[in-house]
Amino acid sequence: MTVADGRVDIVIVNYETPDLVEDCLRSIDEQMLAVFGKVIVVDNSAVPEPAASVVARHPTARLVRSGTNLGYGAGANLGVREGESDYVLVMNSDTRLHAGAVEALIDDLDRHPEAGIAGPRLVDDRGATQPSCSQFPTPGRLVLHETGLWKLLRSTRFAERCAPFFEPDVARPVPCVLGAALFIRRRDFDRVDGFDPGYFMYYEEVDLCRRLVDLGVVTRFVPSATIGHIGAASTTAQHAVMQREMLRSLARFMRRHEGDRRLIRLRAAGIVAATAWLAHGFLPGRGGSRLAASIALWRSVAGDALAGWSGV
Repeated sequence: MTVADGRVDIVIVNYETPDLVEDCLRSIDEQMLAVFGKVIVVDNSAVPEPAASVVARHPTARLVRSGTNLGYGAGANLGVREGESDYVLVMNSDTRLHAGAVEALIDDLDRHPEAGIAGPRLVDDRGATQPSCSQFPTPGRLVLHETGLWKLLRSTRFAERCAPFFEPDVARPVPCVLGAALFIRRRDFDRVDGFDPGYFMYYEEVDLCRRLVDLGVVTRFVPSATIGHIGAASTTAQHAVMQREMLRSLARFMRRHEGDRRLIRLRAAGIVAATAWLAHGFLPGRGGSRLAASIALWRSVAGDALAGWSGV
């Protein structure tokens, strides 16, 4: 397949993970494709020097400093605005570009003009496939996932419907692809003003896919394109905070796309999810600090739910 020069800008969003940015940029440098336009690293970190030092070692990349932690979606928007190519590949800092991935994503969207977003197959550092697609969220799916009950349905015909994440065997339209690596036509990105910056983290890609599908623009999964993904690299240290933020983002999505009726159900589902997290805190070997964190998380989530996540 032959593709024109400079058709794809790459945007990497970083928060306090300079070593991962180094590896990500190295994986891009190894491809050395003429199809690449600008490679832009958006740094949301508090201290500028680590990311600046990394980017300086990669002459094909440029650094954009946000000046504060804008969150993933707003940071990605900042990077996308720095380019002008027809396509944009938005990547987490903990991703690795594999050979042939960009060409496969371009080819798929070129062959499907009705589609505006394409997602690759995500794999871990051992090459094992990760969930790469998701259904649009519902309160029921939240409960099934956070309690682990969806695993009981994996062998039934309801598995894909109930599982929050899945990975098809063939290229096809899907509701959403995961935002760890998201390939999008610039014209469609601009059509909806990019990611909603009101999502600090989580569900920003789901919201983007939903807003585009509401306009008749399809999202596709392309398993012939592979990108490595470590996962949770910048959030592990703040696990409880991020779980609360995940529910706040889900509430924003529900309020925007499903209305107050579904949000009422989410209030109950959020308390069930927090109770499941609390139960994990009582497991042997968790330690007193982990249990205290689980109790604090339950209280904060229950408070958010009872207040209807006001302000999100």
